Amino acid sequence: LSMTLSGAAFALAVVAVELFAPAPLWAAMCLGAAIVAATTLIRREAPKAAPFLPLDLLRAPSFRNALLASVLCFTGQTAGLIALPFLLQHELNQSPATAALYMSTWPLGVVATAAISGRLADRFPTAWVCATGGTLLAIGLSGIALSATPAIVIAFTFLGGAGFGLFQVANNRNMFLAAPRTRSAAAGAMQGTARVTGQTAAALLAASLFALAPIHAALASALWAGAFFTLAAGALSLSRLAR
Repeated sequence: LSMTLSGAAFALAVVAVELFAPAPLWAAMCLGAAIVAATTLIRREAPKAAPFLPLDLLRAPSFRNALLASVLCFTGQTAGLIALPFLLQHELNQSPATAALYMSTWPLGVVATAAISGRLADRFPTAWVCATGGTLLAIGLSGIALSATPAIVIAFTFLGGAGFGLFQVANNRNMFLAAPRTRSAAAGAMQGTARVTGQTAAALLAASLFALAPIHAALASALWAGAFFTLAAGALSLSRLAR
């Protein structure tokens, strides 16, 4: 029953966003049903020692902070990656093969910093490492939005990937260390849920922008929105220092 309620809540929420523009009444009904399913799930699982929905982990501020920061970062990163191939092909007139080659600088940037992010997290507060990564990712997405040549896009794409690698390794470390060892499986599941939630939110955002605006404006809006979400992820991570 808990699995059914969870699936219904997520599915109905996605459908609600999809129907928001063409059928707002149906969207409102789906969203209401999603809220009912989620509320029922929470009330059903709350009394359990090891709930299907890990409310026990969400009560810990450090875990909750890292989880939300992960959602925001994946939302921003995915919005940028959805917009990037359209920008390269439609705005900069690159072929699909060339666009794919240029986009490969993103994972190269991730590799470049992911390898050292763990060591940096050993030497410096992880909040600063996450904030730095989120800021670099935001700068990369903003730079792509302002780029006028493929060479500039390549440079900022690499920078965005570097920021993403720096952020994710340190933030995942925060998330797993904030959970008890006996709840490590639930923590891993929540990390995966945060990733998919962010990616899904970004896909819905990009699709809505493409449906509502000309492609040039939609691309710029998706990239700027991505920069905003990743900067918010870095700021949220930095807020841990205030506690």
